[in-house]
Amino acid sequence: MSQPKPPDLSDALLAAWPAGGRLHLCVACSGGLDSTVLLHALASLRSRVHFDLSALHVHHGLSPRADDWAAHCVRMCRELDVPLRVARVKVEQEGGKGLEAAARAARHAEFAREPADWIVLAHHADDQAETLLHRLIRGTGVAGAAAMRQQEPGRRLWRPLLDWARSDLLSWAEAHSLCWIEDESNADERFFRNFLRHGILPALENRFPATSRNLARAAAHFSEASDLLDEVGAQDWAWVGAPQAGSRVRFRALSAARQRNALRAALRHSGLMAPDAARTVRLCEALAAEGAVRERLADKICCASQDRLWFEAESRALPVPCVWRGEAVLSWGAGVLCFEPDLAGEGIVRPAALFEFRLRAGGERLSLGPGRPRRSVRHLCQEAGIPAWWRDELPLLWRDGELVWVGGVGAESPLPGLRIFWTGPDGLARA
Repeated sequence: MSQPKPPDLSDALLAAWPAGGRLHLCVACSGGLDSTVLLHALASLRSRVHFDLSALHVHHGLSPRADDWAAHCVRMCRELDVPLRVARVKVEQEGGKGLEAAARAARHAEFAREPADWIVLAHHADDQAETLLHRLIRGTGVAGAAAMRQQEPGRRLWRPLLDWARSDLLSWAEAHSLCWIEDESNADERFFRNFLRHGILPALENRFPATSRNLARAAAHFSEASDLLDEVGAQDWAWVGAPQAGSRVRFRALSAARQRNALRAALRHSGLMAPDAARTVRLCEALAAEGAVRERLADKICCASQDRLWFEAESRALPVPCVWRGEAVLSWGAGVLCFEPDLAGEGIVRPAALFEFRLRAGGERLSLGPGRPRRSVRHLCQEAGIPAWWRDELPLLWRDGELVWVGGVGAESPLPGLRIFWTGPDGLARA
């Protein structure tokens, strides 16, 4: 009986080919079965498609056979006439990372350094099934259940074999008499992925032969659902008006589920990881309530005050007191001061009086109109809805030694021929 014909991986690669002109593809090559097949299949395409091909082997130094693996990759790439870079890395297990996560971080740091259009990874359907099971067991949401994406343009990662089972790759390797190496750590079931690979998935496959393919298909469905949720979340966040001082009234009008989804979409758009489910619920409840909110999320701070909500930078330098000498724009901490002529004329000219901007020192008082009492700046800020955490960086304008204007609060009387606008940390301009 003749052997079944192995799958044509070359055509599969062409069907999933990334858009663009002449591409430079770099295969992440461990020397194992999967990356060996991927490299061989791509090398065989060079007679049909014009592209540049190279390989990267990350030498983690974690196995006594690590040097042998690197030497194997050197020989294989030499035979295929593929340029290879061997990157020796130090796997840091600080910060509570496990060994697998630390090694993965070291690999991806090298991927980021590689001057290629795409880093091509050999993950296949069985890997996708393991990833999905792993994340579901940890209680992931829809975005996590999307598992690995075929293309991640932002990270320049391409996984063209996600629809193919490991058995398909083995058939290709045997049909083309390929040689590869086996990582002995892949048999160590102390690692959770290996436990899934050797203990759980085979049992499932014995009962349900299409388990890995079906799980990979489910991950694709989750990926589509995640994209739709991102799209709805982005639309909701734009409707709310954030991050430029969005409306809490509009945020409250969303259902609780859409509030959480909009916040997660906004955080992902900003390159931030959403907090865990319980913290996300608490934060959305606080944003939908009445009180002020200021919660740190990585290097951003989610803020709300009165009817506004926005993101701020985690830290910023305090403004430095300065004399205004007629500039149209003056930097002030996280924002700017803008000056406009209030009457028709030739523009802003150097002021005759001494205009000096200072920070609050405490105890300042200001009248907001002729005949009105002078009141503490602290109370005026409260009435104007200035968040408490801004009050130490507000611009206070002193003219010839007298306080005449406070950013976001107002002036004692119109400044002759001049209008001042202060842009605060939320990006809004205030008179």
